[in-house]
Amino acid sequence: MNRIWGKVGRVLGALFLFEGGTVTVGLLVGILASHAVGAWLAFWWSLIVFFGLVPALLGGWVLYTSIQAEKRALREQFFQLLSLNRGRLSVMDFVLATRLEPAIARRHLDGWAKEFDADFEVTERGDIYYLFNTKPLALPESNLQILTQAIRQWLKSAI
Repeated sequence: MNRIWGKVGRVLGALFLFEGGTVTVGLLVGILASHAVGAWLAFWWSLIVFFGLVPALLGGWVLYTSIQAEKRALREQFFQLLSLNRGRLSVMDFVLATRLEPAIARRHLDGWAKEFDADFEVTERGDIYYLFNTKPLALPESNLQILTQAIRQWLKSAI
């Protein structure tokens, strides 16, 4: 659903942004050409706000949220692939699942590899696999356990 909203939102956002910008520029040119004063100037400015700036701001917001929705959908797809492939992904696997260009897919995988501290495996054919750790982290249950773990790590590093 995020992916569909991302595509539709980009189109709608761009249309609203373009329409609002065009109306704003057109009305500003009209104000300058007519040398409007007083009540007419207030009328023209209210038209700019309601038919120019509001749609442009709405279009910008829709465009931003649709881009964020596409990013979330891509990240969800990445985690689904990780669970299906047990943490071992190639660029081609990601490209086939997401229909991205290979260069863009590699950029995403490189970013996630840095974020999640992934390892790499190179096959004899030269294929590169990203190896992500899929084991859940064991979190301490209490503050006392956090303190004892910190002391143990400090002792290990001091010795």
